Amino acid sequence: MIAHQAFTIMPPAVAAVAEYPHLQHQAHRSLTAQMRRIAERCALFVPHPVAVAQIDTAVRESEGGIVALECETGGGATALICWLAATRRWAFWLPEDDAGAGLTALCAQVLALSDLPIPLVPPVAARDALTIERLLEEAGAKRQSGDPLVVVIGRIPDATRTPTPPSLPVCVPPGVVVVMATTPGEQQPVIDERITARVTLQSSETWLTDMAAHRSVHRRLATVIASRSQGSPLYVRLAPGLAATRVLDIRRLPHGLSALHQRWWEGLDAQGRALAHMLAAAHHPLPVSLIAALAACAEDAITRLLQRWGPLIERTDEGVRFYHRATRAFIMHASPDGIAAAHARFVELVQTRSNGAPERSGWQDEQTLSREFARHITLGGAATRRMIDVIVRRTWVRAQERRTGDLSDAANDALWMLRATAEDGPALHLVRAAALAGALTFLSRSLPPHAPAEVFAAAVDRGQPRDATMRRIRAMIDQLPDGRDKALALRHLGEVCYTLRMRAPAMRMLSEALDLEAPGPTRQWRDQHEETLVALARAAIGIGAPDTALGITTRIVHTERRGMIETEVVRWLIAHGRRSRAEEVAYAISHPGNHDWAMAEVAIAHARAGDYERAGLVLDTLRAATAVAWVTAELACDAARRGNPRAVDRVMLLPNPALRDRALAQVARVLIVQVAPETALEVARMIDDHETRARCLIDMALDHPPVAAQALDEAATAAVAVEGEERASVIAALAAAEAASGQFQVGMRMAALLPEGEERDRAHSRIAIALARRGDYTTAETVALTITDEDERGWALDELARILAANGRHREAFALAAQIGDDAARARLEADLAIAWARSGAAAAAHARAGQIAVPAERARAQAAIAHSLVETGARARVFTDIAGVLPPDTRSRYLLAAAQALAAHGLPDDAGEVALLIPRPLERARALVATARAAAGTGDLQRAQRLLGQAFLTIAPLGRTETLQCIGWASDTLALIGGAELLLTVAAALDEIDAWLVN
Repeated sequence: MIAHQAFTIMPPAVAAVAEYPHLQHQAHRSLTAQMRRIAERCALFVPHPVAVAQIDTAVRESEGGIVALECETGGGATALICWLAATRRWAFWLPEDDAGAGLTALCAQVLALSDLPIPLVPPVAARDALTIERLLEEAGAKRQSGDPLVVVIGRIPDATRTPTPPSLPVCVPPGVVVVMATTPGEQQPVIDERITARVTLQSSETWLTDMAAHRSVHRRLATVIASRSQGSPLYVRLAPGLAATRVLDIRRLPHGLSALHQRWWEGLDAQGRALAHMLAAAHHPLPVSLIAALAACAEDAITRLLQRWGPLIERTDEGVRFYHRATRAFIMHASPDGIAAAHARFVELVQTRSNGAPERSGWQDEQTLSREFARHITLGGAATRRMIDVIVRRTWVRAQERRTGDLSDAANDALWMLRATAEDGPALHLVRAAALAGALTFLSRSLPPHAPAEVFAAAVDRGQPRDATMRRIRAMIDQLPDGRDKALALRHLGEVCYTLRMRAPAMRMLSEALDLEAPGPTRQWRDQHEETLVALARAAIGIGAPDTALGITTRIVHTERRGMIETEVVRWLIAHGRRSRAEEVAYAISHPGNHDWAMAEVAIAHARAGDYERAGLVLDTLRAATAVAWVTAELACDAARRGNPRAVDRVMLLPNPALRDRALAQVARVLIVQVAPETALEVARMIDDHETRARCLIDMALDHPPVAAQALDEAATAAVAVEGEERASVIAALAAAEAASGQFQVGMRMAALLPEGEERDRAHSRIAIALARRGDYTTAETVALTITDEDERGWALDELARILAANGRHREAFALAAQIGDDAARARLEADLAIAWARSGAAAAAHARAGQIAVPAERARAQAAIAHSLVETGARARVFTDIAGVLPPDTRSRYLLAAAQALAAHGLPDDAGEVALLIPRPLERARALVATARAAAGTGDLQRAQRLLGQAFLTIAPLGRTETLQCIGWASDTLALIGGAELLLTVAAALDEIDAWLVN
């Protein structure tokens, strides 16, 4: 039996972390757990010189990327990685032995080994790969050529060990090499393209013989064992011990690791298999007494079996477990039903010992059994998943917090519950579990309250720039949940800033700390919650359930936000002819502004339906002068469209001169088209404000060319009377109108009246645009190119190019865009032109042109937008031609998201789902899965839609509450299709319930 020994090895990375007290505090638990494994594997390890040389060569020749250490299970990859971590100044991560905080420990090692300026791990590091990627990039930039920072990563736990896969860094910058243990043929689409070299770990019989002899095995027996091992070091480790306890016959040794496990398994009786099932089902070590209770065996019998199994078993301070994942994997493959029954037995024992109330304290083996209770419920099959409700209760969350001192275990439980409901749970339970998992993940973030202030002070003492360092420290504090610890961190940091004479930020932080100590949820917490309710209410409106939308809005505290949705309900009711109900809803809106504008829309609806009496009554209730003026102007315009020459009479009764002038201008523009030019001009002359009258007359001249001359003459008279900074703008608009009316020279002479420089250039740019709109592109370009101010000329060329594109002259538009001097502005315009070209039907040509854009961000934006058009025109294969070229993960994620959304929108959910799984970033991947779910729901496949939503929520929940609520908002339309209005209403209630007991 293998027992853990005291640490005899101090890995250099751990020694580096020990020099930084705050890093040591953050990473201690995980590093301690990993050091136990390193000490155990290195105790009798014999390094294979060929494999070590291959890794050294791959690291030395790599400029940055992933080196895949390929090896079958039991082939010695973890042992080699442990030896490398123990003997090299390399950072390490053993995901199977990291106590659930491996990414945090890895970040601490990178910070310490590279002596980065802010030795503090951000709170989000435990769940978000972006943090480690940024640290790797910063560390890589400090390394000299030929001396990369090396990170070794062990095997990733299988799906029965963790609720969600660990977040691996997908962007490995130059100067950083990641050596990662993988299995040959294993598909990892997100990281496969980052692999720059592959090292295959193979063990020769000679080396395996030496390894067995090193373990005190007789040389002749060592030779036999090596010959039967089929290259597996684990076989060499297990076979002598199992032969010594007579589990194996030394004369008839099986061939290979799988056959060894099969021989052992075949020799087990019912009691032995029950014990094996329990150990394989458990994640953490179990005390013998608990194993006996689970397997319904006497402790003495369990002890004898464990002794007989010898090297298959590992003994720790907490209890016993299987030594290697290969043994667990064999049992799970050989007896899946037995494993499920073992999980169910764990759940049954918890229920028995807690008398059906596992949230209580004081029952036998509470600490051990409660730690994995949610996991066993999830993996125990349909029979145990009835217990899911226990985990998503407040009492269980508080019990786990009491047992462990924080919310990390409760957050992990919620993720297990989310995984269970994602597979086959009701939609309401799915959303509830997602919301709880995201919130608990967020609330489990922590940082020692005094650490940010001490790290900031030390960084400033070392000469780090104050402002940049402060921004990074503040970003870390902002990742914390609102509460006492965050307030203390801000207070300590504010006090340090005050002593450093940074008084403005100090006062801000001290003020924020006071706000955080106030009772109740913070504004940010409430806003995130209510924005999700807004999305649910809009989904209800979308399926024609306005009353449900109103029911959801009653949960929104912010009156303006609630009034916004209530106004949307009013508009839906008006559009469907339910004016009386619309008036009732509008009247009940409590926010004054939303109330008046909603009532204004109701008044117009009554009038347009012919109920002028009711419209007048509603209009009389309005208190806002702007709303009254808007209704009056709209009704006057309606009258003008009907040909009523007296349409302006009611407008003249408006008491506010500015509102009256704007309303008169609006009516005049309608009258000139619908009634008579003279009547319209007469109304325009009633406008008192010179600027408003001038602009109204200019618009009338452009809208109705027969009166252009007269209107522009009167506009010129009004423009002369305009004073102040608006005068130049009005004259520029007048000059452009003259040019658009065919009086180009008049317009140019008018522009010449303005002072040379910015004001005259603006007039010339407006003239150029006006000429282009009437089809005179050559003259427009000539005028634009004479503009001296570079920014104004660039704006004019931008507008001209867009006009050309809108008229189908795309190649000319690109030629004009090429004359813009500013690189960023030119690339932005080229991207927009390419997108417009694709939407006009030339998707393939636009896609090719987008690839020529010089600025990577704009090129990627264009390619992502064009993906939809490519799918629409049937060129699906071309969508993926540039994926390999879009290398940065953020850009790649946006591109693939656009591709997945395009495929989903065109009824190709299978293809969309495949693309979604290729997306590196979880936020974009979740959004793509939601889009795919929406497409599946639209075709009536509601079960598939729900499964896809489960995948999306399981992808996003580990990031935290903000992202999870955002994802629920994205999914609101799909939820409406799955469960209708009732589901939306119950989801809103569930979100309210969770928030109510998390913040109290």
